[in-house]
Amino acid sequence: MLGALTLTAASAGLWAAPANASDVYQGSDWASHAYDGTWFDYCDGEDDGHSVWGGYYTTTSSAYQVSSPVNGYCDTEFVSGVLTNLRMVEDNPSSSTNYYGAWHGYPVAGN
Repeated sequence: MLGALTLTAASAGLWAAPANASDVYQGSDWASHAYDGTWFDYCDGEDDGHSVWGGYYTTTSSAYQVSSPVNGYCDTEFVSGVLTNLRMVEDNPSSSTNYYGAWHGYPVAGN
């Protein structure tokens, strides 16, 4: 009986899968990109009044780019080229420095 309980607990752990490789977070705010890296959805997942946006690089430009800020909802950003790096950024109104999530890391497409 104990072996069955252990197996069930292990199986339950497998169902609580880790975040998809296409997801990036800043706290509870998140972005998830298309497999081909040509667009991403992003959401403000916190009810804190702080705007969030996606910061990214693409194959068509070496310039850092940002999506339109959202506050309390989700949006989709279609990019020119293919994403090479993506992270979530949250406004920190009480400071000159924002909150920055970890970079997705190259390559984005196919991951």
